Amino acid sequence: MNSILASGLLNVGKTFLNNFSKPSPLQFQSTNNSFSTELEAVSSPIDSTQPISSLRQELLNDPALKSFISANSGNEIYLHKRADGGAQILSSSGDSMIIDPSSRTNNVIHSYYDKCVKEGAFITPHRPGCVLLEE
Repeated sequence: MNSILASGLLNVGKTFLNNFSKPSPLQFQSTNNSFSTELEAVSSPIDSTQPISSLRQELLNDPALKSFISANSGNEIYLHKRADGGAQILSSSGDSMIIDPSSRTNNVIHSYYDKCVKEGAFITPHRPGCVLLEE
């Protein structure tokens, strides 16, 4: 076989494989919220003196959590802090929901979680690293 032809075929194959295996570009989602609205949602402080019961009630009144709880009625609902700064809601049925790290609900969940761990309330042996929200 001609060495020039063989070299050309190898280059074509290499180019094809490189283009085929190239990762797809990342897609970023943009929101219509203004910067000040997003900043306020993240930086609005949660009163650390609030009792566990009022933090729990605030979580139970959240529309997204309320919908998740109603879809999983009769199951235990747990809260778990994630490594990315967000939170995850887990049901004993196996369903789960991830809370956006930049939301106020996430801040309330973290305050509730920290207070439960500090006071030893709503700790469950069934799911280590989680606290109970709804029985």
